[in-house]
Amino acid sequence: MDINQTKTIIKSFPKRSIMLHAKHGVGKSSIVKQCAEELGIDFKDVRLSQCEVGDIKGLPYRDTDDQGNHSVKFAKPEWYPTEEGSSGILFFDELNRASKEVLQAVFEICLDRRLDGNDLPDKWIIVSAVNSEDDYDVVDLDPALQDRFFHIDFEPSVSDWISWAGNNGVHKAILQFVSRNKELLDPPMNNLESGEVYPSRRSWVAFNEFIESLNLINGNNDEMLVLAAKGWLGRTVAIMFQKYVSSEFNILEAKDVIDNLEDNKADVEASCSDIEIISLLAKSVVDECNTRRANRFGDKQKENLFNFFMMLPNDVASDAWVGIISGVKTKKLAISWKSNPEFAERLTEIYLS
Repeated sequence: MDINQTKTIIKSFPKRSIMLHAKHGVGKSSIVKQCAEELGIDFKDVRLSQCEVGDIKGLPYRDTDDQGNHSVKFAKPEWYPTEEGSSGILFFDELNRASKEVLQAVFEICLDRRLDGNDLPDKWIIVSAVNSEDDYDVVDLDPALQDRFFHIDFEPSVSDWISWAGNNGVHKAILQFVSRNKELLDPPMNNLESGEVYPSRRSWVAFNEFIESLNLINGNNDEMLVLAAKGWLGRTVAIMFQKYVSSEFNILEAKDVIDNLEDNKADVEASCSDIEIISLLAKSVVDECNTRRANRFGDKQKENLFNFFMMLPNDVASDAWVGIISGVKTKKLAISWKSNPEFAERLTEIYLS
């Protein structure tokens, strides 16, 4: 399932546990947390590979009732929800890297929605995540545990990630490089060698933070750029990325289109050959138009927006049109375009494609 399908399942699932299967670093925990945020509910993240059984079951203590009888009970861990009427997602990460003792404790929660006699509140969803078995040091899960879950093969597409990354500040050089080298977004499927560094969606984001903090893309420090990329992505990808930045990276920004389309027309046309790149540029152009002050969005800028829209590939133009007619400032502009025969013909072409 892709990101949207997975989020739909998590948000609307009844009282059954969900298990995500995926490679490491593809954003399993991020997607589950995002579901909780969009639903406006709580989120508890429990990393089972780092837990002992006491971290799950709780620590024992002696309890005395009103008649003076003693018994041993377990103090519930901080993460276990107990408040009646509360709602949230209880996320068990790295389930198949947990010890067998920890798995037994988790089994009770997933099977009975209960821990040592304390029921999980009705509105809590249980989601777990496991790394795909190949090439990982994991334990086999008991079939009795497996069949208590709805299983999702979580496979977010490259386009999913590029769209997410573009909305979350990942540098355009990374977005363009990945869009042209899609096989390098994730680690290879088989034959992962111990001690070797491979790219993953998580490491690309970490690398982005590194290059931004040191200004490595525009800082003319190729040696440091290679070293940083090698540390996060591995030697082969590091060399490829540095060569791409120095010879192919095109830093087109929204203002280059809005204010100087004629001077940048060739670069825009070249970008149209890459759907991911032109999609990101189109979105940023529409967003920029709607957030600009009126004195910086005059006749020239309006004309450039129109001409830019007319250049877009049909699929991208369709999405851009939705953004334009939804924008506070561009909506009025879009209404005036409809009287233009050239635009009407273009819009028909987009809808029929």
